[in-house]
Amino acid sequence: NLKKDIEAITDPIAKVMSLRGVTFRPNDTALALGITDKEEVGVIAQAVQSVLPQLVTGSAYEGYITVKYEKLTALLIEAVRAQQQQIDELTRLVNAGRGI
Repeated sequence: NLKKDIEAITDPIAKVMSLRGVTFRPNDTALALGITDKEEVGVIAQAVQSVLPQLVTGSAYEGYITVKYEKLTALLIEAVRAQQQQIDELTRLVNAGRGI
């Protein structure tokens, strides 16, 4: 009830495919900023920024950016929906070829 100008995310599969999930540890710059030295899981903020800049914001550390991970869900939902449409179409074609 509080949204307007609603549009589906375009080409969600291509957007997802341009991202990669990674594991990482903070580098020396991050450690100097006080970030805890432990293995993390995430995505590269600059890659996310190139496909959906709305999912990236300034971080608590000036001059750096961070991903709004909770907002990635919308992209992933649309990618799954697009893949399901592809699966449904391929299933239809296979079944049509079998005379089902």
